[in-house]
Amino acid sequence: MVNSCQWFNIAGHYYEPMTIRLLFVVLCAPFISLSQHNFELYNDGALIKVQAGAEVYVDGDVHMFGASATLDNGGFIKTQGNSYSDNLFQQRGTGTYRIENSSVNVGERQFISGSYAVRGGQAATGVNDGSFFNLELDNDQGIVYLVGTGNIADVRGSVNFDGPGVGPLNRIITHDIGLTGAIMIPANGALYDAVFGMMNNASGNANFLNSTINIGGNMSGIDAGYVQGKLRRAINPGGGTYGYIVGLEPAGANSQKGFQYVHADFVANNYDVIETYFQAALPNTFAPQIECSGYILDYFGGADHGQWIFEDINGTGTGVYEIRVWPQDDNFPAKSVWLVTKDNIVQGVPDDCGPTPVGLDRAGFNGFGQFGVAAADITLLPIELIELRAEPDTDHIDVAWVVAAEIDLSHYELERSENGVDFEQVDQQLALGVQNQLQEYHYEDQDVRFNQTYYYRLRSVDTDGTNNLSLTVTARLESDSDQLADQINIFPNPGDGKYFVSFSTNENKSLHLSVTDAVGKL
Repeated sequence: MVNSCQWFNIAGHYYEPMTIRLLFVVLCAPFISLSQHNFELYNDGALIKVQAGAEVYVDGDVHMFGASATLDNGGFIKTQGNSYSDNLFQQRGTGTYRIENSSVNVGERQFISGSYAVRGGQAATGVNDGSFFNLELDNDQGIVYLVGTGNIADVRGSVNFDGPGVGPLNRIITHDIGLTGAIMIPANGALYDAVFGMMNNASGNANFLNSTINIGGNMSGIDAGYVQGKLRRAINPGGGTYGYIVGLEPAGANSQKGFQYVHADFVANNYDVIETYFQAALPNTFAPQIECSGYILDYFGGADHGQWIFEDINGTGTGVYEIRVWPQDDNFPAKSVWLVTKDNIVQGVPDDCGPTPVGLDRAGFNGFGQFGVAAADITLLPIELIELRAEPDTDHIDVAWVVAAEIDLSHYELERSENGVDFEQVDQQLALGVQNQLQEYHYEDQDVRFNQTYYYRLRSVDTDGTNNLSLTVTARLESDSDQLADQINIFPNPGDGKYFVSFSTNENKSLHLSVTDAVGKL
């Protein structure tokens, strides 16, 4: 439909397969009909081609259905309604598609419904593909919805959250809200039923125009210009840094919703497409563990804040990467060190920690899952000695010590004294280097006498030679008179005719002592 002013407004319904070639460039302002979703572009099998420089204005909805329905957009299309498709429709070209309700359907919801998607991984781009090239968002309510369970809307060029129309900064909500009635938005990303995708695999965020990334740790009041729900990105096999401009609904201070920015920094990989969403109040607790060069991890931010869930779409990708997170409105307690956790355990490069959860990063991950933050403010000495004990056992004394961590520790020196003042070394054992579990060491002291109190202490020696002493413990082998003979010592033996005899008893006794040589001679 072209008038003498050389503009066109596609209106009405097309029910027969056909090819429409739109060859005109707008030379004057088009007349816009003010109907509500009545003037529609409906294609159930045609090739519609918009040449470079041409502009198409649709006052109502756009419908694209059927295996032979193709939209080849090399110019500019603006719709004042909704956009519908099935999973057969194809879209080509490098033109721009704008969703705007500036003069028709003002104040109404606008949404994308159906499979405007690259149906498959990167290899399917341009082959099995209904995706937009450049997508501009300019709804006057500040939201464009992506509706329908399992539906995907992809772009191959860029998405502009603030199209150059009259609307405010927009965000995309990937959840079906219906045409009328109350809008019910899930509280967590797992429940959003659609996915927005960036299939331009260029690294960085340049293909997210007018987003509101904030790396200060507080997004309150600017929770727009992002994807609320689920976002997927095509990853270049050569690597690069990929921001996930994703989150939940807008949030006030201390409310863990809003824009939850996270990015992944890849090296060479074959992940292809990675999807992300944020899950609030998702705990990441685990047993106390030593990390960050000697801190006891005792705080886990998942319950207070939440975690980012990453999914490898093809399920078989490999490649090392780094994760960096910017928690929204974090209300975390003050802690000395922080780290990113993966799948509720400590993974990645050891001791890769930071002083704050805002902008926190950790490298050395492989494979995807859920990522949260943990922290600590208790530092350790090179050894965390849990227990040192000495216990009598028949004719010897058992000495044992239990440790929970050994950091840069060389060995242990067990020292003994009979008076609690003068100590000498009786045993030395190498440290096993335990980090995250209890380890027990043992020594049997056979060189002891009955009724003598022995004092034991442990000296731990670091790899740099510094050392620390433990507290002292005691043990004593008790005996009665019938055991007195077992505790008599004669020395030196062998000797030169001059001998010393020693024994201990806890009461006065009369003692008859006979000494014989090896052949029984007195």
